[in-house]
Amino acid sequence: MALNKLKIKKKSLIQISLLFFGLLIIFFTYFYDRNKEPLLDQTIKKEVPKDVVEKEGFNTFENITYEGKDSNNNDFILNAEYAEFATNEANIIYMKKIVCRFFFKDGTNLKILSDKGIYDNITNDMEFEENVEMYYLTNKLFSDKANFVNSENYFVVQGNVLGEGPLGNVAADKLNVDLIEKKMRISMYNNDKVNIKVNY
Repeated sequence: MALNKLKIKKKSLIQISLLFFGLLIIFFTYFYDRNKEPLLDQTIKKEVPKDVVEKEGFNTFENITYEGKDSNNNDFILNAEYAEFATNEANIIYMKKIVCRFFFKDGTNLKILSDKGIYDNITNDMEFEENVEMYYLTNKLFSDKANFVNSENYFVVQGNVLGEGPLGNVAADKLNVDLIEKKMRISMYNNDKVNIKVNY
């Protein structure tokens, strides 16, 4: 009788093994696709942020921030709602809806807003275009365009320049600010006089 029980157990073990291998063969034949990527890779691909979009030859980002120091060792933070760069020229960043802040060593700061702009992340040169607004202490400056040329240490504001402050107002076509000499040159394109109103 012990021999019969052993034969039955051995027979049952063989049947269970055959059934298991049969199920594996059915699974691999009908349900498993060798060309399909593993589930882990699919999950990782779904976790790629929506704010990074690739166009052919361009990388595009949303809500991006750059931080750095200018040539005078002042900190700046440059934010944009939208930015892109060509893959063959990755240092030139084209931006939209820009907010830039410079934090000067004397504790003051300059805030610049614009609709569009370009940032060179190697030289830290910045170009602001369309509806440019600048705020420094209680002074406001509005223009069509502004260029901060960090590599040469100067700042140019141009196109319908209007300034307002407690000491007066200014209307001009162009302001050149030499950051080394700390001098400003105000000019008009057509040799008209610069309009400055001083408050006493």
